[in-house]
Amino acid sequence: MPFPRPAILTDREWPLAHGAQRAVVAARGGALRSYQVGDRALVDGWADGELPPAFNGAVLAPWPNRLRGGRWHHEGRELRLPITEPDRGAALHGLVVWADWNLFDRRPDALTLGCRVPAQPGYPFELALRVRWSLTEAGLRCDLAVTNTGTGTCPFGIGAHPFFGFEQHAVDELTLTLPARTAVTTDARLLPTGRVPADPALAAGRGLAGLALDTAFTDLEREPDGGSRLRLASGSGTLTVWADGAFGWWQVYTSDAFDPGDPRYRRSVALEPMTCGPDALNTGEDLVWLAPGHSWSGSWGARLHG
Repeated sequence: MPFPRPAILTDREWPLAHGAQRAVVAARGGALRSYQVGDRALVDGWADGELPPAFNGAVLAPWPNRLRGGRWHHEGRELRLPITEPDRGAALHGLVVWADWNLFDRRPDALTLGCRVPAQPGYPFELALRVRWSLTEAGLRCDLAVTNTGTGTCPFGIGAHPFFGFEQHAVDELTLTLPARTAVTTDARLLPTGRVPADPALAAGRGLAGLALDTAFTDLEREPDGGSRLRLASGSGTLTVWADGAFGWWQVYTSDAFDPGDPRYRRSVALEPMTCGPDALNTGEDLVWLAPGHSWSGSWGARLHG
């Protein structure tokens, strides 16, 4: 089934173009709505008049993935955040996925959006977020930046939720190469229970036929520049999705939660760069801690070959 191609843009969505590349970025969630090279759509977004069905393309902050029970502890006190995934009793994907981001700068091939996280009962810190989406000779690029605008040192994590694929090839026809040594195990609510060695076949390139993933991976095999690269290959090309050294995790989701009768069922794969794993505000692992006035930055992107 074809990926949605925006036909009628709202006044809070902006097209980008560079050579044969085209993209649309939305204010809602700071999200990438579409990306194509020539006539080949590579990002599974959402249709005109539709809400993003699975956080498509959004920025995930100040935590990606699930926070168990919406509860965590800081400096000896329990903090509670709204449960946004009631079926699993979790606070999912942070506080800005439905926020309306503001436009700071725009060019034909790039734009910058900003959003603020105000201090609140479950997250008593103030952050200023920026995302810059751009199309370059090297493909699609996303630059993320976070500044602590409050008065205390704060913990956070960040990620993104793009769905990639090839319209003419369902997930079962794709091969994923994922250079990670460790996978997180989960319970029926997709909350973490432990770790196991990642399937070594994924590092060499494994076909996704019959393989259902909604899994976080870490212990990445790093490139010489400190980053990591995933590859999604079809019979008509290969998409490389990369992240720099600021990201130590990938979440891979093969779109199995959709009803089998839904055209989105196993149509594309979410390849989500993350700075930390699931439930990180509780585990503390790989959280970024920012002193007042300090900033963090990281980048990821994608490029089509063939």
